[in-house]
Formats: sequence, C-alpha cells, structure tokens
Amino acid sequence: MKHVCRLSCLFFAMLFVLSCGSGSPAPKARDVSQARPETRVVEGASAAGYNGSMMRKKIDKTLDRNDERNREIENGAGSASSK
Repeated sequence: MKHVCRLSCLFFAMLFVLSCGSGSPAPKARDVSQARPETRVVEGASAAGYNGSMMRKKIDKTLDRNDERNREIENGAGSASSK
C-alpha cells in the first residue's frame, strides 16, 4: 500500500513539474496599431456588440483620405496663387 501511494505521489509530482516546464513563451501583447489617437474611443463599441477595431480602421481610412484630399486642395490653391 505504501508503494502505491509513493508511486502515485511521484507520478503526480512529475506530471506537475512537466506541465509547469518552460513551454511556449508568454503571449505577446497585441500589435500596436498605427491608428489615430482621436479614434481610440471607437474601439469601446466592442462592449456594445459591435466590432470596434473594424469601425476604427474604417474611420481612420476615411480620415486619412480626407487629409489627403485637403492636402491636394491646398497644393492646388498654393500653385494657383503663385501664378
């Protein structure tokens, strides 16, 4: 009886040591997106059941297009006034 108890304790101790070994490294933090800081609040929509990260990406893309369009207009106005 003592041998069975000792063997089972040894078995569980070995199982514990092997399961707590140096397996895979700790998970890395999510990739930090290069999104705009002003749209960070939109990701809170995930709490209401929406896909907040997808919404943020779409809003960022729209704002980037708007900024690009504004730069084109400024460049056009700048070249027209210099003539």
